[in-house]
Amino acid sequence: MILETKLHLYIHPAIQVLGIVFGYTALYWGGMRFITVHHKIKLEFPWRHHVIYGKIAIFLWVIGTAVGVYFTQAEWKNYQFTGDHYALGVIIFPFMLATFFSGYWMDIFKKRRKYLCLVHGTLGVLLCTLVFIQVITGIQVFMQFVWR
Repeated sequence: MILETKLHLYIHPAIQVLGIVFGYTALYWGGMRFITVHHKIKLEFPWRHHVIYGKIAIFLWVIGTAVGVYFTQAEWKNYQFTGDHYALGVIIFPFMLATFFSGYWMDIFKKRRKYLCLVHGTLGVLLCTLVFIQVITGIQVFMQFVWR
């Protein structure tokens, strides 16, 4: 049940879910690229779409994180109030930055690479895995504090 007084608390998860749609789509395309390069299977890699969707996902996740911190502080006067959800967010943030900057570097300086692509892909997989866990902790926060 959505309580009208708590409606603002739904903005953060809405932004994050939209980021998940873009992020997991970029991850899917990155997986296609990995298969193409490492298993010699012919697949079309939508490079531009992968880059754009990845940028949008990370932008949404950063904005969503800021909104979540702001509304948590406004609602409960302590942005660390959500416990594991907050702690995991702190862990995720450097993965967002590293994934973004490694991809940005490869997009600006296009050339054949061996290790940076692997690092970028690994960071992307770890980021999306952590985001999945973050969804679980977010649902727990909602069950405990918003849907009570």
